[in-house]
Amino acid sequence: LHLKDNPMAQKMKEKYQSQIDALAKQLQEAQGSTKQSATSNKHSAVTGVDAQKLHIRLKESFKEQIGLFREGVYLLTGYKIDMMNNDDRPRFKVRSVYCEREDDHLLFQWPKNTTAAASLDVMDTPWAQSLMQTDSFAYMTKYDSLPAFLASTQLHLFETQTMM
Repeated sequence: LHLKDNPMAQKMKEKYQSQIDALAKQLQEAQGSTKQSATSNKHSAVTGVDAQKLHIRLKESFKEQIGLFREGVYLLTGYKIDMMNNDDRPRFKVRSVYCEREDDHLLFQWPKNTTAAASLDVMDTPWAQSLMQTDSFAYMTKYDSLPAFLASTQLHLFETQTMM
């Protein structure tokens, strides 16, 4: 006795058909990627030189833009700021346009164990030592405001230079 529509045979056929379909799809994807990579290899050989030129141009453009930004900060604030990456905590060397001596500068360092700092650590420099004796330093101790300290220092230096 044979059933015309054998349910067991039907299930087996469906199971194997789904596996066949999945394997056929994988084969098509593999063939498509090899064709694509062969085409892209020819294209990349031609555009490899273009990519290098583009990379060089981008580096030059960024360097120029960074220079313009630094010059803008200097003109707007009166401070020349240099960043020094000597470890995981960057340092910032800050020099005022109104400094009396060439080597007068402040040094700030990114605080330990923080990624989003509320303020920077003031490092010990001869100029920082002399500024600790001024009224401007109260902005750091009393109000914990580095921007107010820098602004007050800049104004004090300006007044000292222009009022003489």
